[in-house]
Amino acid sequence: MNTHRHDYALRQIGLIVVLLPLLVLCACAQQEMPATTTAALSPRQKSQLVELLETAKTADQKGEMDPHIAPMTKDGFIDQKLKADRVIRELTHGFEVPEHEVADALWVPPKSVTDEERVELIRQLQMAKKEDDHNEQELLNDSVWGDFYPIGISTFDHQKQLADSAIEDLEIGEPVSWSTIREALHVPPSPY
Repeated sequence: MNTHRHDYALRQIGLIVVLLPLLVLCACAQQEMPATTTAALSPRQKSQLVELLETAKTADQKGEMDPHIAPMTKDGFIDQKLKADRVIRELTHGFEVPEHEVADALWVPPKSVTDEERVELIRQLQMAKKEDDHNEQELLNDSVWGDFYPIGISTFDHQKQLADSAIEDLEIGEPVSWSTIREALHVPPSPY
């Protein structure tokens, strides 16, 4: 029994080592690179990725079933479980999946955050809001637009409102869904 656990742990570590470059690429793709897909993965890599997604899905299911967590946190686990399940089905049916969707599906939300982590989340949300504002100002200051506003301005306004709402909720101790926090942390790229 103990050998089985050891072998399983080694396999999981091996999967992480093999797919770590993919996860790093996924993180970069979410921030600045154009969307790439899983098309370049070998069948073995796709199989290993499905195993990692199954592990994430299982962790999400365990979190969802934990009787000690708040309902909003349970919703985060359900959302993530559904994302992992969808990516697994897409991969096993031969569809290409954008790497940022894979990275998102592999993420497992924490059951809770400490006061220090809450402060750090607020700081990150404030930074994202500043970046949103900076990118919006670049669009507004561009003389090419003349007397009308580009359509993208509403995207930045929405992101700033989302960040403000999440910051306020975190500061007053209200529950905030992880999907809302993650969406608010996303900074739409500047067109420049």
